[in-house]
Parts: sequence; structure tokens; C-alpha cells
Amino acid sequence: MLDTHDGIGVIDIGADSTNPQSRPGIIPSEELDALVEKMHTNTNGQSRLATGVAASNLDLYQVNCTFYDALQRNDRDYLLARAIQFFAPGVPQVYYVGLLAGENDMTLLAKSGIGRDINRHYYTPEEIDRAIQRPVVQSLFELIRFRNRHPAFNGAFSMPETRDSQITMRWDNGVDWAMLEVDLASGSYFVSNSPFELLEAK
Repeated sequence: MLDTHDGIGVIDIGADSTNPQSRPGIIPSEELDALVEKMHTNTNGQSRLATGVAASNLDLYQVNCTFYDALQRNDRDYLLARAIQFFAPGVPQVYYVGLLAGENDMTLLAKSGIGRDINRHYYTPEEIDRAIQRPVVQSLFELIRFRNRHPAFNGAFSMPETRDSQITMRWDNGVDWAMLEVDLASGSYFVSNSPFELLEAK
């Protein structure tokens, strides 16, 4: 899960606050700090206004922000992140604001003063109708259908070795297979699969 009703939870990948030496976490503290700062920069400070004691949130690494805004509303980067999520083992979940590539609700934040509300927009039926017509949302629906329907995802997962800036994620189930190739340097990704036709390259 990349985003939730509480925002973007990254504390689980950091060091254990009670024992940081023996439990340093997946990402070093300085890198995690830089990641959080990058989100604040990408949102022009909106996430900073919604995160921390000023917005009734004491969890430093619970970044209150939509995932779409955290990626600077960049459709390509957003879909790349979702593609990695859908190819990872487990059952992918998508929060409703993330499903619609929603933006920070600064009006609701100002009204409630609760940081988490920045990522809890109350959509009208008309807003939903407009959102689902956006190309980024249509592409996300396509990825979801692919993940849900392709038989390869009922098989075995592997990550073939690649160069530092690249990631390859693959699923095999008998003759059925699906593979995601990511180039982080260029921000591009490509999904290939069998026996169906190739999903459109992004």
C-alpha cells in the first residue's frame, strides 16, 4: 500500500526509535529525512502544513499528503510507482483518493485543522465522473485490471539481476508470465506478458 486515509506512512521503513542502533530500518535516517523533505518540496509546502504538531499529527514520518501530489502530479512517475506496487508480492491496495489521482484538499485542511484531512477529499458524483476520464486514472484502471486478471500473478515471483538504475520484476505460472522493466534513470517502464498482447509501454 502506497497511501492510506492517514496519508503516506513511511515510519515503518525507518529506524526503531527505541533502539535505532540494532534496528536501523530499511532506509537510513538521513535518507528518510531527505525523502520527506522532497515530498514537502514537491507539494510546495502543502504537506508540511498538514504534517506534524501544527496539524494535530505527532508522527514525524506520517506525511499527510496525497500520493499524487507527493510525486508533483507527474502522471508518468505516478503510474511507474503504481506499476511497481502491482508487481510486488501480496495483494495491492489503492486508497480511493489515490485511485482517482487526487490532489491535496487544502480547503478541507483549513476548515478542520486536522492534517490527515488533506488526503480525505469528499468527492461529489460530478467530480468522480470527471476524474475517471483523466488519462492517468484510465491508465491506472488498466494496470489494476491487468494485475487482477493475468494468470501469471498466481505463480512465482522473481527479480532478475539488473543494473543499479533498473528494476525487473517477473511472475511465472506455467506458460503464463508477466514482467515489469523499470528504468529509474529515465523514469520509464515497460510491461510485457504472455500469452496476451503487450500492455502499452509508458
